[in-house]
Amino acid sequence: MRFQRTVSRLRRWAAVGLSSLATTTLALEGTGRADDPRPDVAKSSGELPSKPETEFTIVPFVGGNSDMGFGGGYIASLARRDPDLAPYRYRIETAGTMTFGQNDADELRINYTDIYLLFSFPNLIKDRLAFDVRASYTLESNLKYYGLGNASSIDPSIDPTDAFYEHSRAHPTLRATFEYRMRPVALALGVSYTQNWFDVPEGTRLADDLESPDPEVRQLVGEAKPHGTPKIHLGAAWDTRDDGVSPVRGLYVTEQVDIVPGTVGDDNYRFVRVGTAASLFVPLIPEERRLVLATRIVNDLLFGDPPFFELPRFEDTFAIGGAKGVRGVPGQRYYGKIKAFANIELRSELFKAKVFGDERRFGVVAFTDVGRVWADYESNPELDGTGLGLKYGIGGGLRIASGETFVLRVDVAWSPDANPLSGYLLAGHIF
Repeated sequence: MRFQRTVSRLRRWAAVGLSSLATTTLALEGTGRADDPRPDVAKSSGELPSKPETEFTIVPFVGGNSDMGFGGGYIASLARRDPDLAPYRYRIETAGTMTFGQNDADELRINYTDIYLLFSFPNLIKDRLAFDVRASYTLESNLKYYGLGNASSIDPSIDPTDAFYEHSRAHPTLRATFEYRMRPVALALGVSYTQNWFDVPEGTRLADDLESPDPEVRQLVGEAKPHGTPKIHLGAAWDTRDDGVSPVRGLYVTEQVDIVPGTVGDDNYRFVRVGTAASLFVPLIPEERRLVLATRIVNDLLFGDPPFFELPRFEDTFAIGGAKGVRGVPGQRYYGKIKAFANIELRSELFKAKVFGDERRFGVVAFTDVGRVWADYESNPELDGTGLGLKYGIGGGLRIASGETFVLRVDVAWSPDANPLSGYLLAGHIF
């Protein structure tokens, strides 16, 4: 399902041919997939041309976060625009992202690489049926594993960024998706295939758990052998937001189901992911966008035998930790089949100002994120602890909005798990 993604904000700029942005620096969080909330694309894409035309745009950007490192890349789009079809008849898009960081020897390295090619046809049936085909390659070089469950701990004698906790995953993906939209409802059906390769060095925490003497741990972690994953994707959304980028009021509910009937290669996994998210936006000053209360509740449930790298994720990013889940907590900090978290933000718009000839809107945000994981569906106090066991992060940030289609997010968050703070320079609100 085409739900809110960081790259989609950049895509809208490119899709309407904003070539003046070619020298503008933007922010991006790479997630390995660029998705687009179809119900609000048309109204966020600017004026339609008076006659058919082809537009090409290329936009550089910089950004990142304290988990994956900071870097940049490009996004390029070739779109055929038509006066009768919003936002375009078709679009060919490509983007590349690379972030950098330091290893435990203080040497510069590439933490994250992603490149994709997208063919998008939003009007197979005018204003109703869309079709996308996307090919991508992603290399995540500094993924972390600190153990299973909500009670997983970090050895105080070992730095959390030490190579002892690291592994890497490379995964090209081919995905095709149909989406039917009739606002406020959108329905999606897709299929994909991902090939997975891993590098798990001997003597690391993950390597130890792969060979754990505890059979439950071995079963939950599985193995780290090359394999291919075919998936069936089902999605539904209910969207009454007044705007898809910076909503002031409305409700946005999504349901996503991913089905893996089996994998191909050296490992064999069968599992189902069910994810639900509900976001509510309420203006605290009637008829004004100067103060908005934004809340989101998310759960992610894995059934069957998922591989270890699915355990910290929801959708295509990370849950209890990371830039799109519980901020402040490091990404990939907690692994489990059951994940639940909530975000509460108080968003303000303070003033407007002209920057480089264009009007920008400036605001600040205060937020609290809280969540928890469970390793499995059976009680296991050794892995999950007892009591509430909530993980949380608190912080604030700056928002800079340009036009109706782009928001720059700069967040700083503190958590008991942080080291000592987490920072995020990204495009778009967290939800």
